Amino acid sequence: MEFAVLGPLAAWRDGEPVGLGTPKGRVVLALLLSSPGRSITVDALADALWGEAQPKSAAKNLQTYVHRLRQAFGDPARIVRDGHGYLLRAGRDEVDATRFEDLTASARSAVRDGDAERARELYDQALALWRGPAYAGIGDVPALTAEIARLEELRLRVVEERIDADLRLDRHGELVGELTALTAQHPLRERLWAQLMLALHRCGRRADALGAYLRARDVLAEETGLDPGPQLRDLHRAILDEDEAPAPAPDGRSALPRMLPPALGDFTGQQAGLAEIDAVLGGARDEGEPPAIVTISGQGGIGKTALAVQAAHRLAPGYPDGQLFATLAGTRAQPVDPALVLGRFLRALGVPATAVPDDPEERAGLYRSLLAGRRVLVVLDDALDESQVAPLLPASGSCGVLITGRVRLAGLGGARRVRLGEMSEDDGLALLHRTTAGRLAAAPRRDLVALVRSCARLPLALRIAGSLLESRPHWGLRDLVSRLADEQHRLDALRYRDLEVRASFGLSYEGLSAPERRLFRLLGLVEAPDFPLWTAAAVLDTDPHRAQELLDRLVDVHLIDVTGTPHGQARYAFHDLVRTYARERAETEESTADRAAAITRALGALLALTDIADRDHMGQNMFQQDARRWRPDLVEATLPAGATPMAVLEPERLALVAGVRQAADTDRDELCAELAVGAQTLFETLRFFDDWQDCHRTALAVTRAKGNLRGQARLLISMAGLLYTRRRYGPAEEANTEAMRLFERIGDRRGYLETLSNAPFFLVPNGRLTEAIEAGTEAYRRLTENGQTAAALHAYSQVGLAHLQAGRPRAAAASLAEVIAGARDHGIRTLIARDTYWLGQAELALGHFADADKAFTELSTHAGDIGPSGDFYVTHAWGCLHLARGEHTEARRTLREAVHIARSLNDPMFETRVLVDLLETELRDQVDVPAAIGVGEHAAGVARGINYPYLLTGVLERLAALHAAAGDEGGAARVAAEAAAVRARIT
Repeated sequence: MEFAVLGPLAAWRDGEPVGLGTPKGRVVLALLLSSPGRSITVDALADALWGEAQPKSAAKNLQTYVHRLRQAFGDPARIVRDGHGYLLRAGRDEVDATRFEDLTASARSAVRDGDAERARELYDQALALWRGPAYAGIGDVPALTAEIARLEELRLRVVEERIDADLRLDRHGELVGELTALTAQHPLRERLWAQLMLALHRCGRRADALGAYLRARDVLAEETGLDPGPQLRDLHRAILDEDEAPAPAPDGRSALPRMLPPALGDFTGQQAGLAEIDAVLGGARDEGEPPAIVTISGQGGIGKTALAVQAAHRLAPGYPDGQLFATLAGTRAQPVDPALVLGRFLRALGVPATAVPDDPEERAGLYRSLLAGRRVLVVLDDALDESQVAPLLPASGSCGVLITGRVRLAGLGGARRVRLGEMSEDDGLALLHRTTAGRLAAAPRRDLVALVRSCARLPLALRIAGSLLESRPHWGLRDLVSRLADEQHRLDALRYRDLEVRASFGLSYEGLSAPERRLFRLLGLVEAPDFPLWTAAAVLDTDPHRAQELLDRLVDVHLIDVTGTPHGQARYAFHDLVRTYARERAETEESTADRAAAITRALGALLALTDIADRDHMGQNMFQQDARRWRPDLVEATLPAGATPMAVLEPERLALVAGVRQAADTDRDELCAELAVGAQTLFETLRFFDDWQDCHRTALAVTRAKGNLRGQARLLISMAGLLYTRRRYGPAEEANTEAMRLFERIGDRRGYLETLSNAPFFLVPNGRLTEAIEAGTEAYRRLTENGQTAAALHAYSQVGLAHLQAGRPRAAAASLAEVIAGARDHGIRTLIARDTYWLGQAELALGHFADADKAFTELSTHAGDIGPSGDFYVTHAWGCLHLARGEHTEARRTLREAVHIARSLNDPMFETRVLVDLLETELRDQVDVPAAIGVGEHAAGVARGINYPYLLTGVLERLAALHAAAGDEGGAARVAAEAAAVRARIT
């Protein structure tokens, strides 16, 4: 495929134009092409299409436009559902805008290499891609305005750079006419005026060149009130003086990065470390070798960064292609994501921001490609561990790497390790003298030695001591030594810059009213990276309206920032240093009991939100609630109108993770356990499996330490759900069984029955279908009698699935219809969606195609309730219907799309399920039997990995038939025998 936006929107497939359908369908494609490879939310697409006048059917209409585009492309995988939006998959060479950027980058590289002829050729190729204004014909869509402006600015820059290349090739005579027109069209672009002046001057038209300057000056004065910039003024002066007038410098100098911070002018000592670093990084190395790496480790304040920067500046001449520098914040609560650092490095290396890949692995690959064969020094300060550093390491031996951190980074193979210890006494004395500009030259040595020892010969402490003496002339050396003699307050005395920062914050803080100050300091106790309004209401134990007034004041004085407004609900956050100050104020001005109560209320409010979301999604809350909630009515009152509670809970994902950890750190075991369990619906629906696991491990540890058996049991049930969702059925059953024992031990009947409801979920994948039916039926009866309707229906849904896998579709349909009816009565969204899918499968097995169509149509309206998995269910369902109807071409296309979705979800059970049906299409058509056998072998491997006998049997039976169709009787017999053995396990 080829897509074009640099002019009227267009697409070609195999060289033939593709019809793009209705105007709104074209707008959808344009928006997706404006961010290829990145998801655009349904809300954003709908807003672009209809603005505030969105029809009720907006989401369905959007699905239709996407469906038609997929049909036009002949490739459904081109546009996929990704979370809450759509994503267009296109290679950089398939979209003219990204080809334009790549050609431009290559041209700039040629400029840096001094090859103006090659640069000119590449610039011409890039500009030839333009067929008119970007997105011509649909440029009135507000959502495209910024992208159109960006592309137009980029085009003009490329025109300017191409002209620079022409000037270097002495083509000034050919440029005068073009530049005259360009300056008329863009009279405020000083670079174009400079190029026109230079071209005229080189053509011997000195008077015309000076006249061009006067016209530029008049236009700038009239339009902006400004004088020409230094480039034009310098060029004007050079022409007046009849100098040669050098060519304007091209853009792209940033591609030779010089990112090192300044070296300390008073750097002292560490000569052995400098020599060791120079020995490793100062010599020439072959490109094919691994890069030279030196790590500097030691305690905080020991001078690792100072040494690294000093060494890097000394080494810089040996790395003429640049020096990259990043602080990785490994000692902070949230170290820097290496993907962010890669983005900064790529931009510093000349990659346009719009060309930086989103995928971290792609960023790393592009980064290493750009560094290949170049002499670049990479300095990584304050590293957390090897995994943080690994993506930032170049692959070329021509590069050098210098890393600092408080850990040894022993896992970096081949690295030379420099470990810093405390300064020598003599070096400490020398540092004191340098930081005080000789003020201490006459001081007694014993007093100086006492100060060095009080500072533990730590460079950072010595610098602060020197700064204190310099900034306080009335202090004598002995005054400072006396202050530092008190070990309890030594760190307080060794503060210089922090005091300055604290005073700056204090000016804003003291200007607040008493309630505003209290909200500020109590919010500083909350570990969440950001928070909504109800958090502020909770920490103060007040109503949301009052909390909003106080929050707005904190935003006004820049003590708190607004970070976004998902679903129309503002989220707030502290700057890291301001949060530290807020916590200090809380520790100073609030009692221990009041601080603890504020944290409990904040976590209790978050817990109340999980209850609301869980009840909305699941119909009821499953477990007995022991932890205290904070005012669920007020929390619910702050939720934005029209947004589902689950949608409002999604932005709290990181707050939930932080809340679980904070509850664990403060021994709030009930809160910790219930927050972890309450987060399950969010984590499961949106497939945040790592967060799910992290929270439950944390909570299990604290509940076990506190002997909280009920909390452990609830967490084990949730952990069983995680293991089940990750298709680890055996460990999931073990976790559920352990939870059952704990509930039985403490006499918790409700919890025990909850674990009982899960039993069929483990029996069905194991092929124990008769047991699953019996267990599910019994659990349904007992749970219903105990009033646990949601759990009862979940258990009974597995009875329907067991009947279906046992070859009894009529019984399956009856059970599933009963479950769906109950789910509708009780508002259990997940069951309505999931079991409507299975009901449709049962109807297909019965040959009731119309009823299956009806079920799958209903499924389409509920698929969003089960998150990203919903796309799989819908796509697989329609593929199965096409297959059953004998529509093999459409079935194969749709099922392949379902395979792609399953793999994007990293779900082997989904993948196996759809591959069984895809193999059926291959078996019926037998277009490419060897290729189909390859698919079957892969499917069998996936099915064996999850140990799901029913699915493995389905794969093996079709694979055996494919072997037979290929004339491979031995292979057919072998696979058929395995299929029979596996089927025998299904009872």
